[in-house]
Amino acid sequence: MIKTIYLKELTELVRDKKTLIFMIMLPLFIFPALFGSITFFAAKTVQKEQARVLTYWVANATEKNAIVDLLAQESGFKAYVDESSDSESAVDHKTDDWEKMVRSGKVDFVLEIPKTFDDELATNVQSQWQLHFNNAELTTSVWHRVNGLVNRLNKQLTHDKLILLDVSDAEIAGLVHPIQLVKVDIAKAKESLGTKLGGMISYILLPLCLMGAIYPAVDIGAGEKERGTLESLLIAPVSSMQLVLGKLLTIVTTSFLSAMMAVISLALWGFIFAQALAVKAISDIIGTLGLMDLGLALLMLVPVILFFSALVLSISIYARSFKEAQNYMAPLSFLVFAPLIIAMLPGINLDWQWAMVPITNVALAIKEILKGDFDWLIIGFIWCSQFIISLFMILFAAFWFKREAVLFR
Repeated sequence: MIKTIYLKELTELVRDKKTLIFMIMLPLFIFPALFGSITFFAAKTVQKEQARVLTYWVANATEKNAIVDLLAQESGFKAYVDESSDSESAVDHKTDDWEKMVRSGKVDFVLEIPKTFDDELATNVQSQWQLHFNNAELTTSVWHRVNGLVNRLNKQLTHDKLILLDVSDAEIAGLVHPIQLVKVDIAKAKESLGTKLGGMISYILLPLCLMGAIYPAVDIGAGEKERGTLESLLIAPVSSMQLVLGKLLTIVTTSFLSAMMAVISLALWGFIFAQALAVKAISDIIGTLGLMDLGLALLMLVPVILFFSALVLSISIYARSFKEAQNYMAPLSFLVFAPLIIAMLPGINLDWQWAMVPITNVALAIKEILKGDFDWLIIGFIWCSQFIISLFMILFAAFWFKREAVLFR
């Protein structure tokens, strides 16, 4: 009887084009295209900002100041020339005017050098330069680019001063940087990659599991109430548990299929980009992560999918209409995203303490699985504990279906 209900619900969902979009098109094509477009646009925007020519004005700089030549040699910088006058010196040297120049867009920044800089340099006194720019625009790279030039100038001035003191280049390196820290990363390639990708994959898969469960649950719960077909099912010779399990298996199927499509999509598009664009990073990811790891990651999702399915089914059957059910489902995203954000925080690693926190423990477990070095005992505990919680949720859904006050609100 459970099989009959399951096939009946699944057939109705498959006939609905919206189901195919949510289960297959979204994770397989639409999401990759959307995320890929956003990533490509973000990369191009950052690249454009880094390559943008910055117009500048250097205040109080003498002709022998090295920063003037350094800025002139850089292709990404352009000196401001006052078009109302034949001389650059016509610009009024007042802080208020500099601020107006920056705000009006005439210049991207004004570099103010103290008039006493030459004396400070000669007497080995540290000079305080001021960079006037508008930091309200988050895309600006003025500070980083100018700071990089000033750091280069600092190194050059330090080198020249020490040369005058008859210090060799080898001794200069020891004086300026007495200690050089060399990075020796003992993490294996798979561990490093798993740490970086584990949180991201969990952030993709778990919300998709919830999304894949919500639409069919709304349709076979509140939707049947609206269509008036729920009564015919209730008078059929089936128990409430059989009815719940039949509907539940339908929701589980669509939810798991959404996760499967997401994994297939990641592998498929990763392979396409690696082959077509010869992207080494993607090739390394595909070569490092194995099918066994992805299979275990999907297995960790099974109890979570069961829990989500039972939860959304209980909410759906409580709602009076399709629209009311959708309103109830909206806050459920916080149920997933809040624990996922915690799992992605630095310093949060899987241990017995975090193994007790639902959703977060699954995300951390997936990260450990992709790293390839995990404790089977903790992983098994997380899977079993989540499965037990899911069973309680399924029993609650069956109890919920027995209440006439719920079914006929």
